[in-house]
Amino acid sequence: SAFLILGFYCALGGYCLKYVTLNVGNLFHAGFGTGTLDGAGVFGALMANQGEAVIYGLIFVALTMIIVMGGVGGGIEKVCSVGMPALFVMLVICIIRSCTLEGASDGLKYMFVPGWALANGVIKEAPDFFSVVSTAGGQMFFSLSLGMAAMITYGSYLDKKQNIEKNALVIVICDTLIALMAGLAVMPARFALDPEGPIGGPKLLFITMQNVFDRMGAAGPIFGILFYLLVVFAAVSSSISLLEAVVAHFVDKARDEGKGDKRKLYSLIGAIGAGILCVIVCLDALGNAGISPADILGMRVDPDRKS
Repeated sequence: SAFLILGFYCALGGYCLKYVTLNVGNLFHAGFGTGTLDGAGVFGALMANQGEAVIYGLIFVALTMIIVMGGVGGGIEKVCSVGMPALFVMLVICIIRSCTLEGASDGLKYMFVPGWALANGVIKEAPDFFSVVSTAGGQMFFSLSLGMAAMITYGSYLDKKQNIEKNALVIVICDTLIALMAGLAVMPARFALDPEGPIGGPKLLFITMQNVFDRMGAAGPIFGILFYLLVVFAAVSSSISLLEAVVAHFVDKARDEGKGDKRKLYSLIGAIGAGILCVIVCLDALGNAGISPADILGMRVDPDRKS
């Protein structure tokens, strides 16, 4: 499951790298910025240009591979020790700007006032209890990487002095806190500057938020760069855990068989596999391009065919 999710994750990470580039172009008024396109136009252009999406996706795969090749101490810990504090600081900056926009209060009401979204027509009907539990369960399993060996893999590197119960509590509290902070960085800005935009899924990230930055004036590209770098850091922290779960299995097996440490080899093999999956996801363009895995494998069903 970690390996399959990694292919999709690297494609999204590549999209975020592209959006960092776009906002850098906007900052310096360069030709590789968004130009006259709005958020929907930019996203549509990226989905239509699968070759570019593949290139950025593979760059993200290579970045993940290089970190995992360095091992836990030499790669993962070094990146996270710098990336996580940087992510937190960038998130705080985005929250301050988002919550100080005119009209941001509606975003706060959407997040924290029960029934407000339904009463104000933001959503058409209230979700039932089981759909709420299902969504929360999905968030829990995905956010905490449960059921894919990531916790077991990272846990295997702890020394005996570590307090597992305390660490588990800290992880849950911090995960919930960061999730709330991410909402505070996104939702107030969405309601303030793009009230008609999507409120969930990839379109919220790649269409609504880009519209928000475009409407911030001269400071917009700066906050766009900060925001999408933040997402890239968050994505890298997840992608290295997904690849590490796969690589660690084969590394441990090789050591048990007396073959020595083959981390770099297995990191390369895992990255190649993830890269192939990433290319397939990029070609599919989140279901918008019509080049799906079914097309690639010749499994497309003709709806006019009678048998």
